Amino acid sequence: MIELNCKYADSAVIGEENGLNIQQKFNEFKDTIANIISDLNKRKDKPGQWLQWMNLGYSEETVWYVKEYAALVENRFDNILVLGIGGSALGGLAVTEALLKPYWNLLSKEQRNNYPRIFFLDNIDADSITGLLEILDLKKTLVNVITKSGSTAETMSQFMIIKDKLERELGDDYRKNIVATTDKNVGVLKQIAEQEGYKTFIIPDDVGGRFSVFSAVGLLPFALVGIDIDEIINGIKDMDLALKNTDINENIAAQNALIHFLMDTQKGKKISVMMPYSSRLKYVADWYVQLWAESLGKEKNLNGETVHVGPTPVKAVGATDQHSQIQLYNEGPNDKIINFIRVKKFDNDLEIPKIFEYTGIGYLGGKTLNDLMNAEADATRVALSDYNKPTVTITLPEINGYYVGQLLYMFEVQTAIAGALYNIDAFNQPGVEQAKNYTYALMGRVGYEESAHALHEKMAANGVYSV
Repeated sequence: MIELNCKYADSAVIGEENGLNIQQKFNEFKDTIANIISDLNKRKDKPGQWLQWMNLGYSEETVWYVKEYAALVENRFDNILVLGIGGSALGGLAVTEALLKPYWNLLSKEQRNNYPRIFFLDNIDADSITGLLEILDLKKTLVNVITKSGSTAETMSQFMIIKDKLERELGDDYRKNIVATTDKNVGVLKQIAEQEGYKTFIIPDDVGGRFSVFSAVGLLPFALVGIDIDEIINGIKDMDLALKNTDINENIAAQNALIHFLMDTQKGKKISVMMPYSSRLKYVADWYVQLWAESLGKEKNLNGETVHVGPTPVKAVGATDQHSQIQLYNEGPNDKIINFIRVKKFDNDLEIPKIFEYTGIGYLGGKTLNDLMNAEADATRVALSDYNKPTVTITLPEINGYYVGQLLYMFEVQTAIAGALYNIDAFNQPGVEQAKNYTYALMGRVGYEESAHALHEKMAANGVYSV
């Protein structure tokens, strides 16, 4: 199993002012945590609780259908193009970057074992989309469009552009190059898919986008490029079993949730830095940023009171950001808790040659880059503690589907527990919805005319350009 080390957040190491007496806090909150864990597991099967993501590791039917479709289209496409934004893309990016060979899209077909390249369009920048379409042969590209509501303006605008190009290049056969992942019953994309005859996969009810990586949202792209989804599912199942334990001393998600909550509310550490010491895990930090920010940043608590809570997540990657951020973390304001992700065993060992021994860099010769990476992580953790800055370290035995599945699922449960500690709804996003509605109004969506008029007036009054 993956491991959590929280000693460097303890007051015995970094002092009473900035650290926690962790065992004392575990004892103090043990009943609260036990009740939260029990409640989550009691509610996960109830409609409307938005906890169905806790059951995705047991959805054998989805896994079977995904595998069947992946086998059906095997060797038919050179490229997979995923259209999605936020939770529809970040989980896929995180897992494919972690589990595929580095520089996957630059490898030859033989080096990829005949699996296709994979691209994620997770923004609406016209320059990047135009550039990608100039290098992709759409005739040999399978387009996976992902939106639960079917009305996500960014994703559907991408889809409209690409569907139009596909139809012009392939005629009626273009439908074979599209697979839609959306709601089971409702939504614009569901309607279009039924009318046009696209193959579809389902995003289950009560699964929000940022918690959807282990549904068909993620599993389908993974299977299409040859990632072993059974290995991922096994990791989720084993972690789920471990995280059902109501004893905080045995539950790493509960431990990290409580530490982050108390660091925020009692020690003023309102920033959570996610810093994996592996380039392959860099997009895990991006995924975590959405999960933590969108889930915990809330205006109202469950009692309807205005609270404006939420720690701010920041992404980093070791050792790169030792040279861009650590100066701030060491000597700047003590308002952060840093999460390190470590890897015990990398897939490759790369030895540094014994050359330049007569110079000041000769000491590096004969060591490996793996030694250097882990030394950098250890040195940074200790240096931060010298400045009384709290850190926690999550360690993966190695990077594979089993442990990546564990890691992401652990973060999901950690987020749910943290939401309960803050007494907020961790599964809605009213602030995001408001901005979406304003966008609909400005782009001329039917039914938003009154909002559009008010927005235009407000923007004109403030000297802001309006479309």
